[in-house]
Amino acid sequence: MPFETYLIKVTDNATAFQVQKLLKLVLETGGRIEMVAGKTLIASFDSSYAELIRKTEGVALAGGINFRGRKIPRIVKRESAKKQAEF
Repeated sequence: MPFETYLIKVTDNATAFQVQKLLKLVLETGGRIEMVAGKTLIASFDSSYAELIRKTEGVALAGGINFRGRKIPRIVKRESAKKQAEF
C-alpha cells in the first residue's frame, strides 16, 4: 500500500501513556512522525495501517492530507509599484 501523510488529532482527555502508545505504533509500522503541535500530529505511514491507527485509544481523528498539487498564485509586484507611483 502507498505511504501517505496523515493528520492525527489526539482526544482532550488522552493520557500520556495513550499518546506514547500511539507514537510507538506509528514508528513500529514503519512510519515516521513529521511534526507534533499541541494535541495534533502529522505522521507518514503505510495506508494499510490507517484503520489500526484510527482505532487506537486516545485518537479523535486520523485523516489523510496532501501537500502536493496546491498552486499558489504568483504575486506580481509591478502592479503594486504602479499604484503607489500614482499616489
